[in-house]
Amino acid sequence: MKLAKMTRPAVAAVAMWMLAASAAAEGDMPVRRDGLHGSLGLGVGVRPAYEGASDKKTRIMPNINLFYGDTLFLTGMMAGANLWKHTTAQGLSINAGPLLALRRGRDEGDNAGLAGLGDIDRSLDVGGFVRFRKGGWQARADIRKDVSNGDGGTTVNLSAGYGMPVAQKLRLRANLDTTWASAAYANTFYGIDATQAANSGLAQYEAGSGIKSVGASLMADYVIDREWGAYASLRYKRLVGDAADSPIVAGFGSESQVTTSVGIKYRF
Repeated sequence: MKLAKMTRPAVAAVAMWMLAASAAAEGDMPVRRDGLHGSLGLGVGVRPAYEGASDKKTRIMPNINLFYGDTLFLTGMMAGANLWKHTTAQGLSINAGPLLALRRGRDEGDNAGLAGLGDIDRSLDVGGFVRFRKGGWQARADIRKDVSNGDGGTTVNLSAGYGMPVAQKLRLRANLDTTWASAAYANTFYGIDATQAANSGLAQYEAGSGIKSVGASLMADYVIDREWGAYASLRYKRLVGDAADSPIVAGFGSESQVTTSVGIKYRF
């Protein structure tokens, strides 16, 4: 498996800028407002050391959700633009447009079992999305292709969820999601080529395309006052298919991936 280095400083700069939003959950596009608005926050999160790991790492993580009007957004690890907007007679809102997304890498130092597999650099994905929303219901589909780190492959992500207020100051959102990965993506993160097998002592493994994970999440937002709020999230993801069968998951990792976070944010 060949892991190419990012060669363009501009790409690396964009990727690091987007990394600042790595802890933020994908938020709803707010009611139409002009100019820049959104929220800036800081929290503590616990997540797997790498995708497929059994051990966890605790990190201080920023929470950034920024919007410009109802068109441009930077939320979570994605930036994009709602360039096509339509509302049906039945009140279904449909938005679509391009997106940029930061893809996390992996360091072989993240776990002793990864020794000899080499590092996987962060990369920048380019793609597009379509989102459907009606009332508290929302569904989303996006496709992302690595453009900065060699042929790191393609993913297709599907999610659906429902959000509602459960108290005067508390709002909850529940989501279900799944991700399909191309063979190039699967082999980058889960495959083991001949060189890696010789360096690590693990058996060679070739991963194919298919569904790589299914998941569920629960997010809570609590209003402290007009400007300040608190948030918490719990996410469970289960690796399936060739991803789950990889030696780095089945051998010394875990199919079950749990991520939690809690923090405070300032809204403007």
